[in-house]
Amino acid sequence: MRRMTGNRGYTLVELVVVILIFSIVMLLISSSFNRILASSSMLVKAAETDIGGLIGLELLRSDLELAGFGLPWQLPKGFTYSEAGCHNNCGEYYDAPDEPPRAVVVGDNKGFNGSDYLVLKGSALGMSTTSRSWAYLSYSSTGTVLKSSGSGSELVLGSGDRTIVVKQGAASDGKITRELVTVPGGTSFSLFFVPPLTPPFTPTSRGESFLVYGIAPPGDPVENLPPEPLEFPFNRAEYYLSRPDTIPAYCAGVDKSHGTGVLYKKVISHNSPWHTYYPLLDCVADLQVVFFLDTNGDGQKDYYTNAELLSRDEYPAAVLREQIKEIRVYMLAQQGRKDVSYRYPVQDPEHAIMVVDPRLGAELGGIWSDSRLSREISPEWRHYHWKVYSIVVYPKNL
Repeated sequence: MRRMTGNRGYTLVELVVVILIFSIVMLLISSSFNRILASSSMLVKAAETDIGGLIGLELLRSDLELAGFGLPWQLPKGFTYSEAGCHNNCGEYYDAPDEPPRAVVVGDNKGFNGSDYLVLKGSALGMSTTSRSWAYLSYSSTGTVLKSSGSGSELVLGSGDRTIVVKQGAASDGKITRELVTVPGGTSFSLFFVPPLTPPFTPTSRGESFLVYGIAPPGDPVENLPPEPLEFPFNRAEYYLSRPDTIPAYCAGVDKSHGTGVLYKKVISHNSPWHTYYPLLDCVADLQVVFFLDTNGDGQKDYYTNAELLSRDEYPAAVLREQIKEIRVYMLAQQGRKDVSYRYPVQDPEHAIMVVDPRLGAELGGIWSDSRLSREISPEWRHYHWKVYSIVVYPKNL
């Protein structure tokens, strides 16, 4: 038999070198794969934040446009009402007991992190289909005629929905009036929408124009309470920031009291101390509101301000209705999780992030310096992506 020669195996050194090279290659592949996974996770979270932001902002934008819808502009002489359990001297957000309700009220820098506290009033600001429904009442010699509003959401006679009635007319100077209809000599203004409809909640002569606005279902859906008269003649929604114990762990924060918060919508309940809270957007650091006014009546915006100057004494409901032409809301929110490979760009440490259009002036919105962000949000705030959302609304229902 012929013996094979010239064939030999690998030496130990060669095997060690090959294994070392293979290990290095696998380590590089693994490291790259981990970076891809981390980047993908951050992109997904940022996309989720954007989607959540769009949904929350759309609800806020819709409510801003609906603010003032269905509100009475005048109240009968001597009529009083309570507002969200408050009966007298209730503070800047209230118009009770005897002032016509303002459609928009803002607590300037009164919220979490010095954010603004936004209060909106109107019939359509509830979360039920009833609050989006309304109808006309007209006079007929054979009885009151219920006419459709054509809005796509109609009040149904017999539903028992709790409504208010507003009598529309004209003053001696030609200006439109919208007076709340009440039982004479009392404070009763609720109309349970069941037949028969009788005075004073129905027109009694030709030419009278009555509007019926749905406020709430027959009973309180939260507490399953029996029907009771409405506590105040509108719905009220509040937008504000808070940092709950249940805030997601990825939201930037120093401790339980400092960091980003959650944007909430709170709907005030009628006849119940239990209000309804809706979390809309996580990881929000600031919320600021700016108003554009027409102060000389020429139809053009000539002045802009934050809520600090819009006191109830100088800007009651009628003045706000005439002068507010545009409302802008700015929100500073975190996008995605912390990214140690990212560093937020800062040109001016004293104005690291401005929660307002810089062209309007820093004094109108929240000014976040590098030191303030480190102190109140997180020392590592620059390892987060940040975005200033803005909403612009031209109100038509004030």
